[in-house]
Amino acid sequence: MPYIDYFLAPSLKQPELTKEILATTLNISKVAPKLILYGKDKRKWNKQHLKTLTLILCNVVKYHHQDGGVFLYSRQNRKKEPKLFNPNDIGYSSLFWVLDELHKAKLIEDIKGKQLQRGITSQFTITPRLLKLAFDLGINRKTIKRFNDRHVRLRDVHGKKRLVFFDNAYTKYLEELMSRYCKHLNEQSIMLKNDDVPDEGIISYGNKLDGEHIHLYRSFRKYTDDGDLLPQINNLKSKIGNPNFNFYGRSGGYWMTSQVASKDDRETILINGKKTATADFPCSHINLCYRHETGDWLQRETYSELKEEGRELEDAYIVSLAVDRSVIKLLVMLMFNIKGKSAVSRKFNEALEDNQWADVRKKRMQCNYSNLQLIDLVLMKHNKIKDYFLKGKLAGGIIQFEEANLMFNIADQFIREHGITTLTVHDELIVQERYHPMVKEFMYSSGSSDICSKFSLMHKIKHM
Repeated sequence: MPYIDYFLAPSLKQPELTKEILATTLNISKVAPKLILYGKDKRKWNKQHLKTLTLILCNVVKYHHQDGGVFLYSRQNRKKEPKLFNPNDIGYSSLFWVLDELHKAKLIEDIKGKQLQRGITSQFTITPRLLKLAFDLGINRKTIKRFNDRHVRLRDVHGKKRLVFFDNAYTKYLEELMSRYCKHLNEQSIMLKNDDVPDEGIISYGNKLDGEHIHLYRSFRKYTDDGDLLPQINNLKSKIGNPNFNFYGRSGGYWMTSQVASKDDRETILINGKKTATADFPCSHINLCYRHETGDWLQRETYSELKEEGRELEDAYIVSLAVDRSVIKLLVMLMFNIKGKSAVSRKFNEALEDNQWADVRKKRMQCNYSNLQLIDLVLMKHNKIKDYFLKGKLAGGIIQFEEANLMFNIADQFIREHGITTLTVHDELIVQERYHPMVKEFMYSSGSSDICSKFSLMHKIKHM
């Protein structure tokens, strides 16, 4: 679900929204008869409120097709965001007031204080009438501009609030790489089918065919504010000026998220009008650990490719023919992020109760091994890298740091050396079908950049 994007605004060609323009539009369109613009309260719909409404309408136009038109925001923070993250200079009191007025007029469905994964967060759901109001006011994808925003972001430990930070060599490198990568993508035509999109059902990205502007970012969290994690971070003795940038840092385009496109939708992606194929980097975290420990990859073929050749036992997630691969895949994810066998076992049971893992739960019930026995099977199969497992959250963050840097470096290098557009999806690369064999080979011959290797903490995991 998207948070309100504070970097959107109408283009300079679009006239500034006034109360008179809004009143005239409402009178003609009849989309919001209950939206009160004039009344006893002379403060209603002042310039700041109208500017805030404009921001909301820009968000509605740009993101209405995501997650059923649900937007997230916070009512807990009453302070204005720094100008760096809020170029429209929108205050929270103005935002709350406008949202409340839209709710009263039944233009949005507002739910306050809903418990989500990221904590207590408010959300609102737009209605078709609010989208029509935006269009009636002349706000559409072509009339929306975007203020320049950074590609590297630091959030608080909970991932909610953006923070100001001082650049270092690594963040400058990332900013340059992501800027170059996004510039290239915006010069292309990237299209995908999505049933949630009205009318033609096609989402277009890139400036080549006047699609949506692409602005990707790498997100990090300030784990140094976590009292439990800080001693571990200090012991790692990071070479990056700000050690928070040593962990995670994933990103990807809108084509990779369930908010916009399912895995089936991604199969419809066209790059410059040509069909695409996905090059998987199989069992990426395990593979990266083997590469670091032994100097070579454990696995280059996908599970499907191995199975076709009758070599499925070579797959990193096959520890026994009596255990389904999906069970071990989920377990391994937890083993890379949680410290201790017992804690992994508990989290494994908790995860299986979630509906998103319903299929895995069924497969787990068909397996007679205990959780601890399954963990031991993983450690036996991957004895060479057993010291990379069960080290906790920071270890998982370090491996993800390695993965993110590798995949973006491959994509960037592939573009610079061959001029071939590559879309990143965590541990996958999407390219035109004709380039699939080429990028598949390139993935295993290319390494991370020198600066990323310099700041990597992979060598520290075994001793955590």
